[in-house]
Amino acid sequence: MQQQKTRFPLGAHLIVKHFGYSHHGIYAGRGRVIHYSGFAHLFKKRPIEITSLEKFSFGKTIIIQQYHSPKFRGRKVVRRMRSRMHENQYHLIINNCEHLCTWAITGVESSPQVIQMMNRLTTIGYVSSIMSFMNSLFLTLTTTCFALVLYIKKKLRDKAKTPLPPSLLLKEPEQKNP
Repeated sequence: MQQQKTRFPLGAHLIVKHFGYSHHGIYAGRGRVIHYSGFAHLFKKRPIEITSLEKFSFGKTIIIQQYHSPKFRGRKVVRRMRSRMHENQYHLIINNCEHLCTWAITGVESSPQVIQMMNRLTTIGYVSSIMSFMNSLFLTLTTTCFALVLYIKKKLRDKAKTPLPPSLLLKEPEQKNP
């Protein structure tokens, strides 16, 4: 059984989801994708390149990113991508493959996945701070409890060593002799 090839519109923003991130590229026609390869080649920094759909997707499902009102479409998007071919200024946070694709279509570089990751890290930071505070609060409470226990024990020992005043001593009942 032959696998039917999916046709993508020229200038379409393509996304391939990987574990922990998604990779982005622009469909350039004839089964080719222009993308910022970044660290796609075993952590070796690479420039913007044109590659086959198969190499771009690594056999994974390709999703098309839809835009409500794109500033550029079709051939114009591909021309914009080609104008930056061989650029080698990849940066995971400020100039990645998603920044490149959104710039080619909207004219504005943005990366929602970077913003999402920043929000996740912020949340982790808040939770960590709260846990640290709770930990120090728990430690303070525990230390205070131990100090109170030691204080009470000391007071009880001191009291046991102190002789009782004669007025508090119980008198032995007198026995009467008949």
